[in-house]
Amino acid sequence: MKKLVPILLLPVVLVLAAAAFAPKLASDARLRAEAVAAVRAATGREPRIEGPVGFSVLPWPAITAEDLTVDDEDGDSRLMVPRLRVVLHLLPLLTGQARADHIELASPELSIVGSEASLDGFSALVAGLGTSRLDADIRVTDGQLLVRHGNVSEVVIPRADVRLAWQGMKEVALKGKLTWRGEPLDVDFALSDVARLAAGGGAGLRLSASGPPAEFSFDGSVKLAGGPVAEGQLAMSSRKLRDTLEWLGLDAPTEQGFGAFALRGQALMSDQGAALSSARLELDGNVSEGGFNLRLEDGRSIVQGSLASESVDLTPYGQLTIFDSDDGTWSDDPLDLSRLARLDLDLRLSATRVRAGNSQFRRMAASAVLKNGKLSLAIGEAEAWDGIFRAAIHVAPGPNGAGADARVDLAGDDVAFAKAFGDIFRSQRLEGKGSFHLTAGGAGESIAQIVTGLDGDFTLSGAHGALVGMDVGRILDRLAKRPLSGMGDLRGGRTPFDSIELSATIAGGIARLAKFEVESSRLRIAMNGKCSIARRDLDLSGEATLMGSKEAGTQVASFELPFIVRGDWERPVVLPDAQLLIRRSGAARALFGDKLNTLDPLGVSGSANP
Repeated sequence: MKKLVPILLLPVVLVLAAAAFAPKLASDARLRAEAVAAVRAATGREPRIEGPVGFSVLPWPAITAEDLTVDDEDGDSRLMVPRLRVVLHLLPLLTGQARADHIELASPELSIVGSEASLDGFSALVAGLGTSRLDADIRVTDGQLLVRHGNVSEVVIPRADVRLAWQGMKEVALKGKLTWRGEPLDVDFALSDVARLAAGGGAGLRLSASGPPAEFSFDGSVKLAGGPVAEGQLAMSSRKLRDTLEWLGLDAPTEQGFGAFALRGQALMSDQGAALSSARLELDGNVSEGGFNLRLEDGRSIVQGSLASESVDLTPYGQLTIFDSDDGTWSDDPLDLSRLARLDLDLRLSATRVRAGNSQFRRMAASAVLKNGKLSLAIGEAEAWDGIFRAAIHVAPGPNGAGADARVDLAGDDVAFAKAFGDIFRSQRLEGKGSFHLTAGGAGESIAQIVTGLDGDFTLSGAHGALVGMDVGRILDRLAKRPLSGMGDLRGGRTPFDSIELSATIAGGIARLAKFEVESSRLRIAMNGKCSIARRDLDLSGEATLMGSKEAGTQVASFELPFIVRGDWERPVVLPDAQLLIRRSGAARALFGDKLNTLDPLGVSGSANP
């Protein structure tokens, strides 16, 4: 025990010795010179101390100073420290030498110029650090980072509590916590071979940041000569990308989706942009591989990329529908496309399998191009609905930036109509296989206005299918025998056909049938009229013909029925021409006589032709 007493008393002796030698450092000039020397060794720049300086022994020998300022040579960056504390090594102090163990900065403020000149200032700062021989820690408490734009300063990092480990010209490491955009982040930074970096060579760079919004890491190299360039492995992830984009001040392009996200690849970054190769992107359970390029031109961000996937599920981003709404009416909500003007995008996507709601696509090649606020989405070709599908959608801001100008081009070859129209238009009233082509466009400040002024055309041809919602053959058989028995609603059943042909023009939100013909061995149907897309209703007339036996090799009509179609798209009403049915009834002729020619008991037998 007695042998341990000297060891236990050693700290006391050292403190007393430090107190004895403290007066040697106690003069204001000496303390100020030692503080300036410590900061100069750490930064490579000449500091200014405008406040008082002092020396304390307990709890550890330290030099204190107030109102410290460090500027770079060009004035692009400035470090202001209200209170500085240089904690000294004890043993050198016993010989009258002041050697820093670590430097404590309380509430420091670092401001840099928000322009390209700031990169030069940063390079000059690193050059200064590369000549520093300081081997100490710098501990920052409640620090701030500001970016100056002219006479206006923006607080980028309002709070930082970090520890900067300095190993002379060899390595700089920073670790701690900071706040950015209102969220706390854990940061870990390491820069090796600082002297080589300052001399124009390359140095190792490792950086990671993690917090509630996202996680980021980079492991590679950096050089500053000729402009800063970093190359290495980049990784980013987020539990919910939508929240991360909102944190960054960006809007997600869709109202749904953008959940779990991860991205990694080989990155090459410079002040002109960034390139990511051998990239692997995971978003909402989808995995894609490819590459991206990001560059800056005239203050605009331009993103180019190409991705390939084995399987893509678009269900998280909403149902694939065109010209439909949940409550059966078109939306009057104002359209705002201002977010499209924030960047330019050129993205290519290829996938073996794609799922969009109930739709299944195979071998799809698609693209999304956004330039100067104008968006173009295209599916070059995809296997869908047992056939081939192509699509193009073009959207641009309206005059003065209000509303939108939209154009749609959809085409299907040898597709199953029930599947295709059920997925696109949410209507399954047509069965069979064939081809269709829709081109339509309009402009307005809301979807309702666009639909009201819609222009375009629609064509369709198919075979071996059926019209769902009425059995025309059964109705004609019954009416041929008892004409008056058919008065009423003719909905229900199916009407098989061998072929169908349809063509329509769209003008001012009204689709006008130029041709609608359905044929089978039993019957023929022809219709014309109009359909209001804006009001979603029908005003059609037609004639159904029941075919009889063949005479001289030609099939002749055995019964003809004119009819009309009224009502909305979802619940159309099909009614026969009442006058004609009464005329064909012998009992009715005896009752009405000559008045039969003007009789219209239902008031619906007038022509529906425009």
